[in-house]
Order: sequence, then structure tokens, then C-alpha cells
Amino acid sequence: MGTDQTSFITIDDREVIAMLKRIQSRVSDLKPVMTRIGALYERRVLENFAAEKSPDGIPWKPLAQDTMLIGLARHKGLKKSGGLSARGRRYLRTKKILRERGDLEGSIHFQADGTSVAIGSSGSIPYAAIHQRGGMAGRGRKVAIPARPYLAVNRGKEMVLAEPDRRWIMELIEAELAAAEQKA
Repeated sequence: MGTDQTSFITIDDREVIAMLKRIQSRVSDLKPVMTRIGALYERRVLENFAAEKSPDGIPWKPLAQDTMLIGLARHKGLKKSGGLSARGRRYLRTKKILRERGDLEGSIHFQADGTSVAIGSSGSIPYAAIHQRGGMAGRGRKVAIPARPYLAVNRGKEMVLAEPDRRWIMELIEAELAAAEQKA
């Protein structure tokens, strides 16, 4: 489901593809269906950010203590005595995982055409993949970044649709197929 571009994911779900082929035999242009899938999937990804959970509902790993301390220092949240300032307490109360400035979340978009839909992060977010898959980052690759899947579920080197996403995509395609059959 999608084109393989640097910042996009490709999900190859045989059952979804088979259903898309069925509907394609009944309608001349799949772009409206692909656009609906893309728009709904984009909304689901943004819901994952808001809930701080992977597409299959697993909460993201909390931020590391060092990350929180760096953020407190950056936001002038520490008193000279080492305690928290009012600004620091506010920072800790409102800090969201993967949403320091909202750049990654704001970069999520989809592209649809008559044969595919792709969803991902625009190419201007170089750290998108490390947050999706996890891995070593920083100078000398000494910092372990845990995977915090937001687009799809990581299964080894592949990403797969989470079952809830897969179900609603199948339901959407089935509804489109039923509508196409009624018109025929």
C-alpha cells in the first residue's frame, strides 16, 4: 500500500491488495478510495501522537531522564539551587513524547493516486526513521533511541499495518466495493 520513497512507508498486505484489485475491477479510478484511506490513516497517525501510543495501542517508552534534564535546562526550568522553577514544573507537566516543537507530527502527510497511497514524514525531518524504528544516534552513535512507532508496527526490518488500522481499511474498501456494486 504505497510507494517506496525515502520518507514514506510501504505496506504490502496481500488481503488489502486483493480487495483493492476487486474494487478496481468495478471502478475506473481508485484515486478517491486511496485518498479516503490516506486521509483516514493520516488522522490515525496524528491520534497516535496525541495518545503517545503505537498504532497497535502500546504506549511509547517514556523519555529518558537525560532528555528531560536537557529540556529543563533548555527551557530554564532549573533554579541555581538545583530545584525546579515554576517554568520547569510547567515544562514537566506539559512535555509530550516526540513533540518538542511539533515538527515530526506536523510533517505527516499522505499522497494518493489511482493505484496507491503513501503516508509518511516529509523529507525535511531527518530523525523520523530513528523514532519509528529506534536505534543508535548522536555523536558517535552512543545514544540509544527506543522505537516509538507512529506510522505502523515494526516487525523486524518491515513495518506492517496494526490490526485496528488493517480492519478499518478493509471495512472502508468493503463499503466502497458495496457502493460500486450497487451502481453496477
